[in-house]
Amino acid sequence: MIAEYATALLMGCDKLSDKPESSIRAAVKECLARCYRGNTPLGELAQFLGELRAQGWSDSDVRKVESAVRKVLAGIVSDDDNRGAS
Repeated sequence: MIAEYATALLMGCDKLSDKPESSIRAAVKECLARCYRGNTPLGELAQFLGELRAQGWSDSDVRKVESAVRKVLAGIVSDDDNRGAS
């Protein structure tokens, strides 16, 4: 389900990208997996984005990955908050 949500977030992304959509989507999925496994999701996100930059990813593509991951994480936090209020 999260992979589908992340894919939907990428649908409106600028087509003038250095990386194909499949690479962006794979990066989003890998980053989310790290965020879920780690103790500090935002720390994991920052580290992952740094790794993408070190691999030569463009700023535009790194921002796409960051934006999609943040939106998914925000949705999860929001869902958790709503469950706790019930």
